[in-house]
Amino acid sequence: MKRNSLFQGAIVAALATSAIVVVPTAQAAEGFSDVDMSKEYGAAVKELAARGIINGYADGTFKPYADVTRGQAAKILANLLALDTQNVINPQFTDVQESDEYYGAIAALANEGITTGFANGSYGVNQAITREQLASMLTAAYQLANIAEDWTLPFTDIVKYSDAYYAVGPLFEHNITKGITATTFGLKETVKRSQFALFIQRIEAMQANRVLQKFSASELGASQLDAYSYDNVATDGEHEFFNIHQTTNGITVEALREGSGYFMLIGYNIDKEENYEVVETQKYKVVVTEVDGKLQLNCQQTDEITPGVALLFEEELGFDPAHIKLTTANGYEVSDKVFVYQPYNFEGWEEDSIPKGGNYELKLLQAGDYIATLSDGKGQSVRVGIRAETDGFDMYTSAAVEISSEFIPTSEIGFTVKDVSIEQYTGATIDHKIVDVEHSADGVTIKRVGKGDALFAIRLNGTNGEKIYVHGMMYEISGVTSMYYELATQQDMENSW
Repeated sequence: MKRNSLFQGAIVAALATSAIVVVPTAQAAEGFSDVDMSKEYGAAVKELAARGIINGYADGTFKPYADVTRGQAAKILANLLALDTQNVINPQFTDVQESDEYYGAIAALANEGITTGFANGSYGVNQAITREQLASMLTAAYQLANIAEDWTLPFTDIVKYSDAYYAVGPLFEHNITKGITATTFGLKETVKRSQFALFIQRIEAMQANRVLQKFSASELGASQLDAYSYDNVATDGEHEFFNIHQTTNGITVEALREGSGYFMLIGYNIDKEENYEVVETQKYKVVVTEVDGKLQLNCQQTDEITPGVALLFEEELGFDPAHIKLTTANGYEVSDKVFVYQPYNFEGWEEDSIPKGGNYELKLLQAGDYIATLSDGKGQSVRVGIRAETDGFDMYTSAAVEISSEFIPTSEIGFTVKDVSIEQYTGATIDHKIVDVEHSADGVTIKRVGKGDALFAIRLNGTNGEKIYVHGMMYEISGVTSMYYELATQQDMENSW
């Protein structure tokens, strides 16, 4: 499938019905009798007609205010995209037969996911195309959709985050479309031949300025290709440096603004039984720069490993973990070349969601088992076991804050505890005592008396026959054991089955 540039070698079909004939280029250049060449659309019609992209009628007119049908629009767009209109799968629209003039174009666009039919199974081949329908087709055809973007549209007839919003937004941002008034887009208004000429001219200009790099599945020896990006957001937390567009046979990376990030490229096959097999995975570093006002895109395969990050917040630890001593699980001190400990940047977070106090991130550049001893410099400290593992591209971390006991106050339990019963441990793996329980009028204290990974359940009985359960788990990372619990009522227990 060719999409390298618009109109490349494409001789586009007539904009109106089959009654339209080609007007000689010289005559077209001089202008059509019913086209005002001083208007914006007039300049577009003149330029495109001179190139043979659009045509007029034998009487020298262009009929700029005649409607464009959905079939005509499909034929033009398929030609512009240089789609294969012969080797297509029949989309089974009830009003489009394989012998019809527009069948190949409509099928090709439908196969690509660029156009759809109506709920009754028809395509509406002879219906006038609306501005909303054309916007949807153009946005899909030229891979302009980006749900990460948040556009400010002046049109009162477009609901934010609706399908129309995502179809019109990119076109408006790229100056490809305007409204029928300053505040109305005119979603259901039909598209006129003059308007279609403007759409074509503007989208051609936009496409010429886009900076793209394509990757095909065959390059990875696969039949399918997928990709995802990360570390690809500007400091405002909203705008990406580059975008990834999915195509039938691969993906396209598009430069958006200066910055750098990464993306993973995954080539895979799916057999007839729909079994999924990954053939190859590649990691790319993307650098977007601007030179003389034009963006440049550089995608280079890399073996860099993205650091793993462990977040350490005062609200969770109970003190400000301003200081760190990092050792291996065996007790050897770790060089500061292997890790970075710094305040965590909450850029892009909602103000009311940012934890209070000192908040830090521990970036690990090398896989291994570590123990971080955190302290506030005032006598409070805690050990945190951290494991950093890599898949060859990214580092993943897991952590366990050392906890030897948990106190559950009576206010949380909901009643005064009379006695407790340890219901069970992890059956086959634990055959010894792992927790002990003490209770008083103030609450219940669960003490860890074992190590390793285990589950436990404790029943708390009240003085008036009340009953509640403590479900907990212990888990160990790098020799450091943590404990976690949650309360469950008898009703919770019954409803869980």
